[in-house]
Amino acid sequence: MPSTRSAGRVPLYRQVQDVLLQRLDSGALRPGDRLPPETDLAAELRVNRLTVRQAIGELTRAGRLVARQGSGTFVAPPPRHFPIELAASYIDGPDGLSGAFASVGRTLSETPVSSAIVLGGSAPQAEEYLPGRRLRRIDSVLAVDSEPWFANSVWMDDHRFAGIDRHLQDGVPLYAVWRDVYGVRLKAAWRSFAAAAASPHVAELLGVPAGAPVLLRDGLNVDEVGIPTIYINRSCRSDRVRFVANYLQAD
Repeated sequence: MPSTRSAGRVPLYRQVQDVLLQRLDSGALRPGDRLPPETDLAAELRVNRLTVRQAIGELTRAGRLVARQGSGTFVAPPPRHFPIELAASYIDGPDGLSGAFASVGRTLSETPVSSAIVLGGSAPQAEEYLPGRRLRRIDSVLAVDSEPWFANSVWMDDHRFAGIDRHLQDGVPLYAVWRDVYGVRLKAAWRSFAAAAASPHVAELLGVPAGAPVLLRDGLNVDEVGIPTIYINRSCRSDRVRFVANYLQAD
């Protein structure tokens, strides 16, 4: 396999990865194209099949390739990052994201995954901001044009939102339930961000390999009178979304 770098310093799978990246970046392999079988690539590049598999795994975790069970490995759509901004106004859609996607002709939908009372001590961050309450955790997935981009976990006071399970439906945002059923309108109090690797649970929800890079976004929402109401943790596919902070210039 040709390489401009010393094979003694660059692992073989990295060299294979570089070759595949060159084909992706040059357009020789385009979004939607099926990658040649591992055996064919191994023969072409004169390396072991396991070396090819490792290189493909790295590119899959990076979001450049996508594996489809029973079909093979395909070139993923190019990352399309959306500038998502937080404002002090009330949140009406899935955490204020609906408008950002609607403005570019994309559709955001929310699907509940699970709902359960959490044991005391099992959610220390949520309990810190929502102390002395019996907490319910609801997990959901936010999809953009039916492709999962965000895995959500939210914690709330089960007494304040009693019977919420009856109102959980595919396509109905949690923010709409809180507002329309319980009369609670929410504002973002704060948000924090951190880079992480997708856990097996998050990877399954988002349809990405375990260990794929995600952006963790934690935050607290308050109600109209400033009472802490919802603690939220969101895993965002870093190959699909980027948060941008815009700073206004002072006069």
